[in-house]
Amino acid sequence: MSVPAIAALISAVLAGTTSEAGGAAWRALVGLVRRSFGAGPLQERIVRDDLDSTDVAFLAQALADRADSDPAFAAALRRWSVQATALAGRNDSVTNQIGGDAVIEGDVIQARDISGPITFGHRG
Repeated sequence: MSVPAIAALISAVLAGTTSEAGGAAWRALVGLVRRSFGAGPLQERIVRDDLDSTDVAFLAQALADRADSDPAFAAALRRWSVQATALAGRNDSVTNQIGGDAVIEGDVIQARDISGPITFGHRG
């Protein structure tokens, strides 16, 4: 991965850390850095989730340099980038609207992701 691509992805993840998905992507990156770099200036920078553009550039360069010299780290960084790209594009907020000429004659569910059956308990 190129330094600009890594920096853009870090920035996108940082912008979304208030969402569940963004937070998960950030925690995954923090874990990758901790496992790969241990303690030091890089870890101090990444543990703060309020990195400025200089910190993002420093982090992106350090990740790219490590990936260039360590094939296992490069593979881990690619895995993280695939997951983070998917998460950064995901919106955890939900906006449902019923409007226009809609006529509702029953129950309505407003949700984002539903897994499993939905049952309405009607009183008779």
